[in-house]
Amino acid sequence: MSQDKIRSKALKLIIGFTLVVLGVSCILVFWKDVVSVFKGFGGIVLALSGLLAMYTAKD
Repeated sequence: MSQDKIRSKALKLIIGFTLVVLGVSCILVFWKDVVSVFKGFGGIVLALSGLLAMYTAKD
């Protein structure tokens, strides 16, 4: 491998690791908000599932 490819891969790994660490730390800091988002998402999924069930029973 050439030096440019090695440097490119190393840079991508460093950036990726940094983004993962930042993302996990944000999730841990804002855990209550993350839970609220998942609860809201669950409600939306249930509502859309109900609409889909009613649509398929439309015959």
